[in-house]
Amino acid sequence: MPTILLLLATVWGAGGPPAGEATFPVTEAFDGRPFEYRMEFAAQRPGYRVYQLRYPSPVETPFAANNTISAEYYLPDGIGPDDPRRPAVVCLHILGGAFELVQLVSSSLAARGIPAVWFKLPYYGERRPEGLKEDPRHDPARFVEALTQGLLDVRRTVDVLAARPEVDPSRIGVTGISLGGMLAGTAAGADPRIHRAALILAGGDVLEIIYHARESRRTAELLRALPPDRRREVEQTLRSVDPLTHAGALRDRARDGRVLMINAGADEVIPRKCTDKLANALGIADEVIWLDDLGHYTAIAALPQALGRTVAFFAEDLPEGVEPAPPAAPAAGLTPLRRVVQLVQQAGTFLGAGTEPRAARCHFIDVEATVTLPDGKQMEGSARIIRGEGHRFRAELDVPPLGAAVLAQGHGPWMAAGDKTVFYGELPPDRAPDHPFHLAAEANMLKLRTAAGLLTVLNFSPELVERWVAASDEEDDDGRPGIRLTRKDRPGDSGILVFHEDGVTPKEASFDVEGVQGRVVFRAWQLDTVAHETLFEPSGDAVIQKVDADDLYRMFAALLNLAAETIR
Repeated sequence: MPTILLLLATVWGAGGPPAGEATFPVTEAFDGRPFEYRMEFAAQRPGYRVYQLRYPSPVETPFAANNTISAEYYLPDGIGPDDPRRPAVVCLHILGGAFELVQLVSSSLAARGIPAVWFKLPYYGERRPEGLKEDPRHDPARFVEALTQGLLDVRRTVDVLAARPEVDPSRIGVTGISLGGMLAGTAAGADPRIHRAALILAGGDVLEIIYHARESRRTAELLRALPPDRRREVEQTLRSVDPLTHAGALRDRARDGRVLMINAGADEVIPRKCTDKLANALGIADEVIWLDDLGHYTAIAALPQALGRTVAFFAEDLPEGVEPAPPAAPAAGLTPLRRVVQLVQQAGTFLGAGTEPRAARCHFIDVEATVTLPDGKQMEGSARIIRGEGHRFRAELDVPPLGAAVLAQGHGPWMAAGDKTVFYGELPPDRAPDHPFHLAAEANMLKLRTAAGLLTVLNFSPELVERWVAASDEEDDDGRPGIRLTRKDRPGDSGILVFHEDGVTPKEASFDVEGVQGRVVFRAWQLDTVAHETLFEPSGDAVIQKVDADDLYRMFAALLNLAAETIR
């Protein structure tokens, strides 16, 4: 009977989705205790299907809801019963419990032909018992218990994958971001069945991280408040699930190229020394991929590149001939002008025309530019602008020799310049943050809305652009394919726009307009990407000076008015 069920599961991988729910046995488990998992079709996506899985946690807690693991399995289309078995990956979510990011990782793997599964860690989602008001992260003892259980839940999930007929049990990997990355490192060290591990924004020495990061400040305070004996006990348990503790068992796989580490160069949550500790313990200190100038949350600027490296890392284990052909670029079939107009329309959306980001999402643009004026004077600078749900935003500007400045709004407006002092506008508990520029001159706000609206509407009327600009395919000076834009009334004014491989995301632009030459590098250009509320708040080590919120709003308005008057 189990053989028939497994064959049926294989047919599901090759054919259409099943009706209803089915139960499958797992006879070989890491703890020697067989169990069953339930599988139910949930959704069909381009290139793969999503199934809901339910199976028992190897740890039984006093809370029944927490004792069942809830997971999503992303199964690539087109796997037949006689096809070679595929590698598969367990994906782990972040501390905050926003699941969009781990879903993105899982779907990216499945789209490449790699089965992937992610599950909710203990006390997250439906695993959190009704009536449990205190966040487990704010209860040191329960937080430690949850990490210990989460580690064993990873091993139980490996059991499930190893029992799947389309999965090669000798090629199972694990990946995670932030907390998920640290747990992935620990699991890989604790379970020799894990063939590969991709650790993103992770490090070692969990205690150092807890006592350092703002996100765990309350946990750190509660830990310090425990009686000495109880504190030592909790800290010892934390060390038992620390990736540093298990790094020795993972070192050979790391030296063999089967551990990938991607970290932010300016991470404010995972200290650089903690990343270095783990990399040194694994013997791959010189192989860490650093995202320069990015922090723990601004690292989403490099999300496409990080995802690409992660997927390619696990795809090394795909059997020859089964990797699907890369999907056609979204830009396929679009004229050069249409591609440029599409980009312009995205800029309009970013500025506020059209749909705003959803909850836990944001629009993210990061550019650096060098401009040479007709008199030979050169100017350079960079800007990182993030627009979130509602009135949340963050603008980081660095224009030498004027220096760096940050204007932002999370729970309230704030700004910083130069040092780490942040002027934070306090709002009464019953007052929601206002539009950051609501005090600006009405005429200037109208200019901003008009510009955004015009950029957006161009997508529907590209002929308006065609009257003034000619667009044609052309390579840039480095031989990269791009689009040449030329003013029809001044043919000497032109520029080249180079896109990434997807054909829609800008990579670089160079221009020569009225004697002004310049180069713009797009370090990030993402709409509706994942976000965390901390992205819109000051860093944990900032010195906060509280001021009246309306004073900051007036400052924001003055800056917008100045910019609007300068650019007529």
